[in-house]
Amino acid sequence: MTANHDVEGWKLTTEDIMGDFGFRLCWEASDYWTNVHVFEITARDGKDDRPMFPKMGAQSRPDDVYSHEEAEPYLTGFVKWDGCSEFDIGQPHWCGASDYVKHCALLKHIYHRAFELMGREPEELWEEAK
Repeated sequence: MTANHDVEGWKLTTEDIMGDFGFRLCWEASDYWTNVHVFEITARDGKDDRPMFPKMGAQSRPDDVYSHEEAEPYLTGFVKWDGCSEFDIGQPHWCGASDYVKHCALLKHIYHRAFELMGREPEELWEEAK
């Protein structure tokens, strides 16, 4: 799923990545700055396969919701034109090495996609970073 539209100089994009139990990313992008709000897809509706997200403020599962507007963010932050960024990741729970790998893949996607949405090339390429 990907949706795009513009509001007051910001390009708004929503995309689902990494398959059935990946993430929903909601972007606000300008030529110099991108904000991102990430929501983890933790379940799928058994009838129509809609993604479900952990409910904001819920203390335990399976208190999932269909709307990311009602969901607890997995990560929020920004990436700027010069590659500087800040992310708030709260306290995600990772169940082993595969969740660490998934998280690192998310960060790589955010870095690449932010520059794509800004219409820029990064000063430092992810693949060349040491």
